[in-house]
Amino acid sequence: MLNPPRGGWKRHVFSTSVLALLVSAGPALAASGFSAVTASGNDGNPPSNTVDGNLSTRWSSDGVGQWLRGDLGAVKSLSAVDIAWHEGNKRTNTFVLATSTDGATWTTALSTKSSGTTANLERYGFTPRAARYVRVTVNGNSLNTWASIAEWAALTTATSPAGTDRFGVTQLYPSKPGGEAWALADSATSDKRFDPQNGITRNSDGSWKMKDSQVRMSVFTSTGYDDSRIPTYDRDVLTSRGYMQAANDWKNIEMTGFVRLNSAQDTADNFDWYARGGKHNDDHSGCEGSSYKAGFHYDGRARWQKETWHVSYEQTPYKPATSALKGRWVGFKSVMRNVPVNGQTAVKLEMYVNENADKVTWKKVYDFTDSGQWGGDAQHCGGATGGMPITWGGPIAVFRWDNANDVDFKWLSVREIQP
Repeated sequence: MLNPPRGGWKRHVFSTSVLALLVSAGPALAASGFSAVTASGNDGNPPSNTVDGNLSTRWSSDGVGQWLRGDLGAVKSLSAVDIAWHEGNKRTNTFVLATSTDGATWTTALSTKSSGTTANLERYGFTPRAARYVRVTVNGNSLNTWASIAEWAALTTATSPAGTDRFGVTQLYPSKPGGEAWALADSATSDKRFDPQNGITRNSDGSWKMKDSQVRMSVFTSTGYDDSRIPTYDRDVLTSRGYMQAANDWKNIEMTGFVRLNSAQDTADNFDWYARGGKHNDDHSGCEGSSYKAGFHYDGRARWQKETWHVSYEQTPYKPATSALKGRWVGFKSVMRNVPVNGQTAVKLEMYVNENADKVTWKKVYDFTDSGQWGGDAQHCGGATGGMPITWGGPIAVFRWDNANDVDFKWLSVREIQP
């Protein structure tokens, strides 16, 4: 590998998933992007040394699993972390990078090793994500169990007006340029793209009320819904084509809604935000009714359901998301997007909760990837593999709930995002 020119940089490829840019020391080290840093412990070399712009100082702590945490000060879009390892040119460090929007629920961004070839900054990139907190957990190095970092920095983009919807609600993923988008209109009852299927009324605060125990509020794409325009329900054909009715079907989407549960007949039931299919009935052998359903239960639990066809369900395990929902406004996001896994298309499923309904503070409560090993009965609709992921789009996205006879809702939106 060629050495960089004085003051320059060089590139080193660790693997197909990790790109490290080896950056020379300089003023940029001081611009860490963190408003505060903490650590699991130290030996007298404190975590503040990692943001002082000085490669000769460090944070150190002995023991596998020692961690360093940085606070970005606000939720931002994070795409990479630069780390200068103490004596990084003499040993490789095994570590995990994780992120969080609330400091409580963490998601792994990267699990890898340092190059062992430089004591300057190395860049570790990953798919951009919403994050306020960044944590590096060091699981020893090639010589001993010490965790030692000289400097680190975060590469972020602050949330901007382009990162909020028409209601001022923070968007977690960038919109696809020219992509499909819908938001609940002030005149919701006259919106031809919105079919609540039951009567809704306007509340004095501008929100809407639904008093029905079986709710299916449909949102159509801009081209509408017409099942006669769906030429096939064969799962292999849909996988190849990528959509059910039209190329602008709801597929890679961020789906948002705020609800207030006033009365429920069954507190174990749930809200469901779902997409990737059409009508859910027995027509067409039920094959139009495919979906991924983000289940947000009235008692505060969450899980995903995969409906390969209507009715054929698989469920992920429940996870705690928040406290019981009754009597308070809560925001809920369902994100589904296609991602590559081992050279094949898989579907990444995420759920987020805005517990105080401030429109901004979103906590990830579920992260699951369907890469084809999750149940399913796709053969019923012509699929070659029973557990094949639902990678195609569908013309209808649905805000659904059952066994709740009084619910207020507002700030509903469905938006096509970059996959």
